[in-house]
Amino acid sequence: MSDKTWNVGIIGCGSVVQFGHQPTFSMAVDNCQVVAICDVQEERVTQFAAERGIPSAYTDYREMLDTEDLDLVVVAVPNIFHKPMSIAALEAGANVLCEKPVALTLADAQEMFGTADKAGRTLTVGTHYRWSTTMRMGRKAVDSGQFGDIYHIRTVYTRRAGIPGFGSWFTNKDMAGGGCGLDIGVHALDKALFLMDYPKPATVSAVAYDRLGSQGVGTGGWGIDRAAKPREGGRFDVEDLAYGLVRFENGTSLIVQSSWAMHLPAAELVEVYGTQGGAIIRPDKLEIFQEMHGEPVTIDVEVPTGGEYSSVLQSKDLIRHLTGDKTADVVTAEQALVGIAILEAMYKSAASGSEVAL
Repeated sequence: MSDKTWNVGIIGCGSVVQFGHQPTFSMAVDNCQVVAICDVQEERVTQFAAERGIPSAYTDYREMLDTEDLDLVVVAVPNIFHKPMSIAALEAGANVLCEKPVALTLADAQEMFGTADKAGRTLTVGTHYRWSTTMRMGRKAVDSGQFGDIYHIRTVYTRRAGIPGFGSWFTNKDMAGGGCGLDIGVHALDKALFLMDYPKPATVSAVAYDRLGSQGVGTGGWGIDRAAKPREGGRFDVEDLAYGLVRFENGTSLIVQSSWAMHLPAAELVEVYGTQGGAIIRPDKLEIFQEMHGEPVTIDVEVPTGGEYSSVLQSKDLIRHLTGDKTADVVTAEQALVGIAILEAMYKSAASGSEVAL
């Protein structure tokens, strides 16, 4: 690890920053210091900076980029602002960790990564669940050939009642671009693609529903702006349930399911279908299914506990990558673009009622 101290600036002051990015880069990652933070809510950002010992607070991100000497900028704002803020930070000479989804369209994502290449900087995205212990163990099993040829994966991230910030930007299509698919579905999708090594998608078919959120059912869950009841006049014009089927050029397939609200138990898992075995990967459990002497067997793999959270491990790898460590893992442009292409096609398919060819 280099002795360089990395100056970090953060755009956004919501839950993912307060409980995630700020403590991670202030305390968990070596040789990093959060020197500036920006949010349009002046009282909130000023108070937060004072409480956490952050030297500078801003309400204008361009002023922060012009004033501070930043090595890394974390962009954690409503989705519609990911592109302009990331590009501005890259052009100011900083590397960027952008919250998911990196962009709302493939064209926007390509422009963002093109800007990073032109600036000679790194742009990556916060799809961090692939750093979890069970996902890493699952990927090692894949790489070792334990499952044979993987031909299908089903990936699920669903909540029973977890619409974040009802009436806030989360449920406003103009600000978020979409609902559960772009919030937690993007994590489910990336976990599956990580195991499949990001194959090239051929066709996508999807459906999306807003049957519960539109009635004010299923509120609560994540977000500082969460509310026990829908806000008076609060806007909800995004999906609360989304399903997608992806066919890849190599003949494999993928089903991705996400929901903020449904009358069923919540679930978070990845199912792996292989010619020599399969697996169910959960956040805290790994089960492998194979045959032994012609009989089906189930192997409950012991999963180490007490490790660091996946987003912390991603941030540590990012700094190692920026110091030139070739062994450090990072979400690359090629990987991120596969995910965004699929997500964009899912929304197009759900809107049109037809399969989309990529």
